[in-house]
Amino acid sequence: MLCARRHRTEPVIALPAAQDQGPSLAPSRGSGQAHSIAALARAANQLHDDYLLRYAGHVRLTRDLPGLDRLIAGMRQVQSLAQANAGQSQGRWQSLLGIVERRLDEYTHERGAVAQIQAAAGTNDRRASRLTSRARLVLHRYVRHFAGQARRDRDVQRLREMTNDLEALALALRPVSAGIHLRSVAEEIGAVQGFVEFFRAEMDEIQLARRSGGRAEQSATMASVLDGLQHAWTREVADQPVATRRLGLCTRYVAAVDEVLEGLLTIAHANLPVEHDTAVRAATAALDAWQRETERTLAAQRALSPQARAEALWNRADALFAEFRGRWTGEYRHPSERQWIADMADALDEAERQLTDLAAEVELVPADRLARLRDALVLVEKTYDSTTAATQGE
Repeated sequence: MLCARRHRTEPVIALPAAQDQGPSLAPSRGSGQAHSIAALARAANQLHDDYLLRYAGHVRLTRDLPGLDRLIAGMRQVQSLAQANAGQSQGRWQSLLGIVERRLDEYTHERGAVAQIQAAAGTNDRRASRLTSRARLVLHRYVRHFAGQARRDRDVQRLREMTNDLEALALALRPVSAGIHLRSVAEEIGAVQGFVEFFRAEMDEIQLARRSGGRAEQSATMASVLDGLQHAWTREVADQPVATRRLGLCTRYVAAVDEVLEGLLTIAHANLPVEHDTAVRAATAALDAWQRETERTLAAQRALSPQARAEALWNRADALFAEFRGRWTGEYRHPSERQWIADMADALDEAERQLTDLAAEVELVPADRLARLRDALVLVEKTYDSTTAATQGE
């Protein structure tokens, strides 16, 4: 099924900083042992980080078996070195060895599952899985922005864009839907079209919800929507470098605020509270400012070569993921982290969409870069899912 995946795994191997001698597997000096336990723990953690990024919870048909084999070989080297030391001492060496062995079991089990499904798949199964994997990214946008939110407060233009993205993927799936060998792939193809229809119906429901109630209630609803749009514009557009903004995102916000302004003017009445006129002025000012900023963004990007934009987008995505890796400890600590992770997913999603478009137009985006960016986005999405589960009931 096309749904968010959750993945539980071993915790990071924590060691005191004073013992940390880096990730090298070379013999340590002055420790009196062939290999520092800190160095081996660091090496094991780096391998596991790569596993979590590239394999855990991903669609198995899209995974690279040789890469997984290299991870297994690397962890077996760590295991061999840990076994040599664990035989001479107890305690922390045994603990390290136990974690390494559990991870190896996890990797080898995953390799068997990947190999099995790839052996049973046909060419069209693989093509379809690449497309349905992109559909999962669209569906996670819905989870981040609409799950648990009142219908009347939802951004219709955002949902319309999601619907258009899914429709394009559903259209691309039609030529490969024949000759599918795997039932799971066939079900996911059907699910994409099902979500297209669900999104269309949802847009109608949002419009109905906004028109319900009296004029004052409708005015308050549209003022609330406007407030949400202004915060999102600041976060997703104004605070972003001009070179890495998506023009489609800018024009979507312009359309959204224009829709709100039209709605406010339609219900205008002398008996409405003063807050209505305040909302009209705010929407008018936002529409003017956002249109001018969109024009400025367009002019600035036209001055850039496609190569410069592609490099700027990759550098932006690389910096974002480095920030995520540096800040996220693997443990939910505060409610603000959930929104930060959602914002991080949105920013990586925007970079992925633009780099995908550039890759389709010109050969400027190496396939391995795009694959790594998508893997990073999926890892952040899984982190969002885990923090959401942790906050349920708070």
